[in-house]
Formats: sequence, structure tokens, C-alpha cells
Amino acid sequence: MSVNKTSSQENIGPNLTDVTEAGRKIVKYALIGIVSYMILSMVVNSFSSYWKATHPPTPLPPSVGFGKLPALDFSQTIEPTFPSVMEIKLDKEELAVWQQLDRMKVFYMPQPALSLLADDKVRQIARQYGFTDQPEILNSSLYRWYKYQPLEFAFEINLDNYNFSLHSDYKSRPELITNTRPPGETEAVATVKNYLANAGLLPADVATSSGKTRYLKSLAGQLVDAISLSDATLIEVNLNRAAIDGIYDFYNPVQNQAVIHAVLTNAIIGKNGIVHLDYDYHAVDYDRVETYPLKPVAQAIKELEAHQAYLASTTAIDETVVREVTLGYYDQPDEQEYLQPIWIFKGDNEFQAYVSAIDSNFITTE
Repeated sequence: MSVNKTSSQENIGPNLTDVTEAGRKIVKYALIGIVSYMILSMVVNSFSSYWKATHPPTPLPPSVGFGKLPALDFSQTIEPTFPSVMEIKLDKEELAVWQQLDRMKVFYMPQPALSLLADDKVRQIARQYGFTDQPEILNSSLYRWYKYQPLEFAFEINLDNYNFSLHSDYKSRPELITNTRPPGETEAVATVKNYLANAGLLPADVATSSGKTRYLKSLAGQLVDAISLSDATLIEVNLNRAAIDGIYDFYNPVQNQAVIHAVLTNAIIGKNGIVHLDYDYHAVDYDRVETYPLKPVAQAIKELEAHQAYLASTTAIDETVVREVTLGYYDQPDEQEYLQPIWIFKGDNEFQAYVSAIDSNFITTE
């Protein structure tokens, strides 16, 4: 009987010690497995990152979806206006950065659609600015209004695109151009934006731009730069579109003059304090964009040296040293079908010149 009892006890399953030991082994191998997996994942991820860094995917070629582009309208006579002495000294590190770029964006600029309500709209805009008489109809798409208080103003507006010009006789008014301090920079920019917004003429890409200002004073019957607010009698405001991708600014045919260009005085309160304004804005469809091969900066420099560039400088220059090159977009008062990039060269004596930045193979020769 005792022998059978002992045999029965020996056949009972694992005891607590066995279970504990087995549990320890499971935990041990589980920890080893987890650590091994983590190490393996780190190795795989590191190798993957290294491989991607050393073997970048081949970029897709530029889309060139608009086909060949029209040449930019650089209609100014080129050769006679260039400095007789022009030396090019560009920073090598800066050039190296530009040499890495191979493409730029091009945007579609839709043409304005004719509207049967255009006559009503331009009259409403004119009333907003204090022109309440009947207009002089210059042609089927251009109206002109006059008013004579507090200055002599002429207001011309285009029915096709609502671009307009506001001119006055402020230059012949001594009370406006002597002994009167103009508004400050922030106030002046806000005044022009509000002036446009009140007539529904402040586009989103201009509303978000910071604007540039310049203080002016009268000297020997001419308006010249003033060195500070205390020395100035007028302030000039220039509003371009906000920079493309927050990087590439806009440049215009006349150096330092934007598509929206105004002159303000503090001698007249309210909206009549804007004594001059040119509004030459054309819409850009930022959703219709294609990429085009970029003309190498070295090629652009050669064209500049050969005077095959547009000179935007407003004063005659006998000699200059070109010290800076950058990329931007060319915006002009006249309508253009596409918004295209340009190389901009800047130098001493306020030198500034433009070269088309699109590879010449993608520009029409017509």
C-alpha cells in the first residue's frame, strides 16, 4: 500500500518550483526577443535612412504643362542705357546655392472676362472715391472723372479689369510739399490698403504683403528721397503681391515701383490724403501652376555681360559693380498670360537689371 501511494504522488504534475522556473525562462527569452527586435529595427531604420540619403529618388522632370511660354515684354531699349563700365563681383557661395536649382514655378494669369455690369461697377467705384459727376467716356473700356476739391483730381478706370489711375495737382501745391510731415510707414500702408478694400479692390495676395515705403521731399521743384520722417513732406507706398513660397519677391519694370503705387500727404485728412495712385493689378491663378527648366545662373550672367537684359534702374549710370543676384517674379502693368520668374542683378549706384529665368528652349521665338 505505501509503495503505491508514493508512486501516485510522483505522477502528480509540476510543482510550484517548476512553474516558477519556467516563468523565469519565458520572461528571460521574451526580454531577449524584445531587445533583439528593437536593435534590429534600429539597424533597419538606420540603413533605410542611409540608403535614402545616398540614393535619392530621381526627381520627375519639370512639367512644362503650358507648352512654350511667350517671351517677357522687356520692350525698353537696352544697349544705350547700360553703364559703360560694368564689373561683376558675385559671392561664390551665393552662386553655388543658385546653381543647385534646376526649375521654377510658372503660374497662369487668367484674362478678365467682359461683364455687362462693368459700367455700373466702375461708377460705383468712382462714387466711393468721391467722383459723382458724369464721366468722360474716352473709349469703350476707359472712363475718366474729375473733381476739384480739395485738389484737382483726375480718375481714370478701365472697364475690362478695373485698373485705375488717380492723379492730382499736388506737386504744384506748396502747402502739401513743404512744412508738413507725412503719415508714418505703418499708417500709410494701412491707409492705401483700406482705400482699396473699401471699393472691393484689395486682392488677397496684396492684402497679406507688407508693402514698401519711401519718404519724399521737395527740392528745387523736384521730389527727391528724404532721409527720415522728420525731413519728409510726403510718403510713397508700393504694394506688390506677397512673395511666392515666402521666398521669391516681385519685381516691376520701374525699379522700386510696384503694381500698386501711391503718394500720401498728411495735409489733407481722409481718403483725399492719397494724392496719387496707380493700380495695375492682374489676377494670378495660383492653383494653375507648372514647373519649367531654369536658365542656369552662369548663362544669365553671360546675357547680362552682353547687355541682353532689361535695365530697371531709373537713373543714368556711368559705371557699376554688380554684387548680388537673386530670383524673383516679373510683374508688369500690362496684361501677361503667365507669371514667370526672372534673374535679378543688383549693383552699385542703384543698378538693377533683369534676365528671363526660364530656359530659352521653352520660350517662343515669335
